[in-house]
Amino acid sequence: MRRIRQGDSDAFAQLYEETRRQVYYTAYSVCRDKFAAETVMQDAFVKFYENIGAVDDKHNPYAYLLTISRNLALNLVKRERSRVTVEPEKVDYVKSDADLARDNGLTHFAARVLTEREFRVLMLCAVHKYKRHEVGKMLDMPTATVTWTYNKAIGKLKKKLEEER
Repeated sequence: MRRIRQGDSDAFAQLYEETRRQVYYTAYSVCRDKFAAETVMQDAFVKFYENIGAVDDKHNPYAYLLTISRNLALNLVKRERSRVTVEPEKVDYVKSDADLARDNGLTHFAARVLTEREFRVLMLCAVHKYKRHEVGKMLDMPTATVTWTYNKAIGKLKKKLEEER
């Protein structure tokens, strides 16, 4: 550990060779995915190296490395569970001609008045009833930005409807 702290890359390579399998299998036991476990293993070694100063000589660095691997794998699994899998490009904003007739042309009106981003947010929130945090994940936006965009879209539509009366 002393040699690794001093920047000895051979010592770190030796640690890597001696522990990589255990680190990989620790990650794999949590995430059950070969590629995810490989990514976690690499991230664990990077995190270990970046935090080498936190590894106390009184503690087992091997156990610290395995703990990092397990925690990174748990975080990955947790993120994947909360991931929304709907891709916005595949959402059918208008389901059928009957839907268009029922909304009295509001969908076309909204598409004409709003930017593409505003239209997507409006359709996903108002028509498809996704929660704003779900829309944020789909469109890679913070939830606050989704809310702001949604409110802006509603305001634009109201203003344009009043102008056209």
